[in-house]
Amino acid sequence: MSGEKRPVLWLLLIGLPIGFLGSLAGIGGGLFAGPLLHFAFRFELRRATGTALVLVLATALASTATEALQADSALQGRTIAVLAGGVVVGAWLGFHFSERAPERLLRAIFAVVLFLAGVRVFLSGSGAEPGTIGFTPAGMQLVTAALVGLGGGFAAPVLGVGGGLVMVPGLYLGLTGLGFDGARACSLAAGCVGATLSLFLKHRAGRVSWPHGVLLALGALVGAATGVLAKQSNVALLEFGRVILAAVLLYVSLRFAASLLAEGGRKETPVP
Repeated sequence: MSGEKRPVLWLLLIGLPIGFLGSLAGIGGGLFAGPLLHFAFRFELRRATGTALVLVLATALASTATEALQADSALQGRTIAVLAGGVVVGAWLGFHFSERAPERLLRAIFAVVLFLAGVRVFLSGSGAEPGTIGFTPAGMQLVTAALVGLGGGFAAPVLGVGGGLVMVPGLYLGLTGLGFDGARACSLAAGCVGATLSLFLKHRAGRVSWPHGVLLALGALVGAATGVLAKQSNVALLEFGRVILAAVLLYVSLRFAASLLAEGGRKETPVP
């Protein structure tokens, strides 16, 4: 904790685009805030992901509240309820895993997940139809939603995210008729539960810097609400946001991979 840099007001401004893009893509924004705190503010990775959850919760809450106020809201109550149940179980499992796993392993997970997420976001604009996995019966759809929520909840404390990386593609491909907008909206709503539980667990373990997190969250509240309103009036903006999001995800994944390779090189260099 001694090597951390103090919070600065520009974190509030950074929270705006993070919340905006996170809202458009159904991802809470922890994928941006975690690496930012880790690299720019010298946070240990567990503390960076814990602090990022403050922004994730703000993004999820603002997005869901704004979406609920829209006449053509994409929220689906039953899907959200089943997702949230899976998220609660997954978040508990993910927290205990994140506290025991070596930091180098967490960074490797971050690099792989970010890369796969970037590829997924690029491909999601290719015109693929939703529900392509084919789980059409109602019972199977609910089972799928529960499993997707379990995976999303597990990711929340491990990576400092709202679980959207798992839930958005899982819902989009697994649930017939939901579509990307529905997957995005339901993921963020269930992410409120996962982020709240994960943030509580991280705070109890001393992994949250509230001054940094609150500044990011204040900007994210405005950015997330703006993202929902913007996609309502301009559908093409959602496609543009996904392309920008994917590019950033791929860049950050390469940054983590580079740091792992550099660390490995230092360990292998013999001492003269």
